[in-house]
Formats: sequence, structure tokens, C-alpha cells
Amino acid sequence: MNFLAHCLVADRASSSDSMVIAGGVIGEFVKGRVPQNWPEGLITGVRLHRRLDAFSNQLASLKTSANRFPAELRRFAPIFVDIVADHCLARQWHAQSDEPVTEFSARCYQAIEPHRGLVSERDVSFLNWMFERDLLAGYADWTTVERALHSITRRLNRSDLNTQVSLVVQHQLEDFEADFAVYFPELLGHATKWVEDLSTMAP
Repeated sequence: MNFLAHCLVADRASSSDSMVIAGGVIGEFVKGRVPQNWPEGLITGVRLHRRLDAFSNQLASLKTSANRFPAELRRFAPIFVDIVADHCLARQWHAQSDEPVTEFSARCYQAIEPHRGLVSERDVSFLNWMFERDLLAGYADWTTVERALHSITRRLNRSDLNTQVSLVVQHQLEDFEADFAVYFPELLGHATKWVEDLSTMAP
């Protein structure tokens, strides 16, 4: 999953706890041990982000999405599928939430804002760009998704794959959306149970 999906799952699983939502994004940038002096909700959000990443790697429906990419792209397919998942979610937003996606994204940015100082300057620059461009809501637009896909190939020094990646996603979008309809409820259910179990273990 990518940023929009992590935010929505954190929102649902935690009954709209803003700290957990913020951790769902910051978890993308925090590596290694989570500082124990952080607020409890933020720690939960980071841990939930990691839990979801690990769980998603086991889901057959996500593997089905990855296998829709041809062999020469298969190595990088899981990263592409993360972006595609946000596109599917944004396109189907009305089926997932009664709250307009722009209002949801604004609420997420408000949740993240107080905690931007916890990540590196480079990551703060990305968050600034995310807020200014309304990246979360922007995943509904193909141009935003294509830019994200091409940013991956650029980081991998494989910009030669740009055209092929774009065509695979565009030509099989209905299939990717069908996969999403299977795995997203599984991810949401897993996250909700994990947060509930965590709360019962709290002193």
C-alpha cells in the first residue's frame, strides 16, 4: 500500500485517532527502532504501517496484481502495485467513504503537520510537496499516478521502463481494481483486529 491507503486504514482501524493516522505516513520514513519517547498513538501508527507492509506481502490477491506485470518488470512489481493501489482507492473513494477525499486528505495533513520535525529534512521536503499538491487526493488522476510510477523507475535508474510500466497499468486497470476489491478489505480487517488486540494488551 501507499500513502492514501495507509492513511485510510489507520483512520478506520483507530477510530480516527490523528496520531495513528500521522504514524501511518511517518512510518514510511522511519527505519529501525521506533523512539519510545514518541506519543503512544504515533508509535502505534508506525507499527501499524510496518505490520500492514508485512501482511500485504503474504496476500495472494496482491501477488496476483504483481504478476500482471511482465517478467522483465516483475522484480519491481510490488513497488508499482503500491502506487496502483492508491489509484484504485482514489478512483473508488465513494465506495469506501462518505467523507470527500479532499476533506479526508486535509484531515490527514493536519494530523501529520505537528510531527514533521521527526523526519529528515529530505523527507520534510517531500511532505511539503505532498501537502502543497494534495498528493493524497491527487492519486485519482492518472498524471499523478504516472509521475509516481516514473519516480520509482528513476530511483532504480531504470527510466527506460517508463513507457512499459504506464501501458501495463493503463491496459489492465480494471483487473488491478478487481484485485484491489479483494485485498483491501483483508488489509482493513487485519489492521482493525491488530489495533483492537493491541488495546486489550495495554496496561
